[in-house]
Amino acid sequence: MLGISDTVTPVYQLRRDTEQVRKVQKATLNTEQYGIEQTHGLFGSDEWWQKIESGDLPTQRLRGTISRVYMGSMGDWPCFEMSTDTGAVLNWTRFAHTRELSDLYAVGKRVEVDFVIQRNRQRAPVYAGEKTECVIEVRIGDDA
Repeated sequence: MLGISDTVTPVYQLRRDTEQVRKVQKATLNTEQYGIEQTHGLFGSDEWWQKIESGDLPTQRLRGTISRVYMGSMGDWPCFEMSTDTGAVLNWTRFAHTRELSDLYAVGKRVEVDFVIQRNRQRAPVYAGEKTECVIEVRIGDDA
């Protein structure tokens, strides 16, 4: 899958992250400026997942190598940088279901990130941008 070996560990799956889904749904349903547009149904709903499975909401996959593990924002947000196989350098939140899975994020490890692109609310703060790359799964493999 990652192009190196068959030893791959899913460290994060949005389907299992009920708290994250709940937070985004709450923001979407209860505010006018936060959350995402419901272009494919309510984020994390059965309808939303069906749109992903049918390809109506396309999943994108990036493969690469973890090039940096760090705390972002004000030193309080777990992040990682990946150098993709196409040469791009991208930063992502270090999502993981457990501390042990979080420890798998290490420089030199192969990584895959699956995500979908959703539009932010039109009244979203400027720093949010027009779109959000919603991570649906992260897998980490062996060293590159």
